[in-house]
Amino acid sequence: MTRVTPASQIVVAAVIAVVAGLLAGLMTSFADSTLISLVALFTLLGGLLTPWLAQMLSAPRTAKPAPAAKRPQAAAAESPARSKPATSGHNADGSEQVTLYVGNLPFKTNEENVEETFSSFGQVFAVRLVKDRRTGKKKGYGFVEMEAVGAELALAKLNDTEYEGRTLKVRFANTEPKE
Repeated sequence: MTRVTPASQIVVAAVIAVVAGLLAGLMTSFADSTLISLVALFTLLGGLLTPWLAQMLSAPRTAKPAPAAKRPQAAAAESPARSKPATSGHNADGSEQVTLYVGNLPFKTNEENVEETFSSFGQVFAVRLVKDRRTGKKKGYGFVEMEAVGAELALAKLNDTEYEGRTLKVRFANTEPKE
């Protein structure tokens, strides 16, 4: 079975609006039908332009091309679990902050549950669970930004442990130092 994309749904809705406008124009006076046809035309144009505008607005605004990013699973497989963490930056209090990659997460888990699990090892600053752009469904991995000392402890205690029926894979994320 093929999946219908939101863009194609918009186009179909716009075409239906144009056809309905033209049919309504045949049943009403000329002035009314012109107005209805214009509304239908603008609906069609809006339906056609909306996906393009959404893509343009969500595209990165950097002048130089971004380097090809490694997939988190591949990056985790290449580096051992005990590799030196890449520093993500410093907090307001001067302590180091690092980003952990967390893989094999249950698809039904949420940011709050992950934050609660990792906060028992140190201060958690952010949790980002990666979702598919098209479907909005979680992909089963994410990133936890936390203090460096807590991250080391969380990595040691949570890697290869069971979490909601799945075995977690915790690694230091490959990040560039912030300046």
